[in-house]
Amino acid sequence: MSNSFRICISGKRYDIPIDSISSDTLENLKKITNDNGEINPKDLLVAFLESNEEISSLQSQINEAILKIESSKSE
Repeated sequence: MSNSFRICISGKRYDIPIDSISSDTLENLKKITNDNGEINPKDLLVAFLESNEEISSLQSQINEAILKIESSKSE
């Protein structure tokens, strides 16, 4: 696959189609991939957990903004 990013996690190889992920995700995968195309499972887990924390934080901020907007509309 010419337009895929090949990685290896715990000895298993995966071809990730580049057009199915964002460029930011691709760059983040490249950051945790070594020269042999291997990703340490611990590094992948850390990246996933950090991403999940960012999503949760953004969702919380969005919810707060919605509440402020709704509150200001009722005043």
